[in-house]
Amino acid sequence: MLDKGILEVLFPGQEDAGPILEGEDRTSHYERALKYGLSSGAFLFLDYKGEEDNEIVNYILDYEFERGIELATQDELEALGELEYEFLPDKIRETNSLLKNSNYGLFVFPSLGDYYALFISRLENKAVLTSAELLDVEMVPPRERYIQYYTGTEV
Repeated sequence: MLDKGILEVLFPGQEDAGPILEGEDRTSHYERALKYGLSSGAFLFLDYKGEEDNEIVNYILDYEFERGIELATQDELEALGELEYEFLPDKIRETNSLLKNSNYGLFVFPSLGDYYALFISRLENKAVLTSAELLDVEMVPPRERYIQYYTGTEV
């Protein structure tokens, strides 16, 4: 269930995210968090088919610029941008193998459609982020009701 602790990790320092948890309906909490993440730029929206024009690399660059940090070198990001992949999770796995060196990861927020909502967070938040079932919708496979972190060891 989406709670204040997860919101603070998803949207650090953004006090206007507080109204997301108003009301009792879990689905509404999920929908408000998704809408807020997409509208605030905290989440990267990608069609299930994949990227257009290095969107993941640009998202990483924006993240770095906003926080004054470096998650990867320019050469590493260029190589990531040139990566050929068949399915978007493969690109996410490759991104995570790169970002883990800086103790960050690219996470997948649950979705009810044919798209991905991605966000960057510190790996120290992984247990908090991936432990809560955010969707209570039977048509969604159980695993996909949670925030996911793809690694190279997953099938």
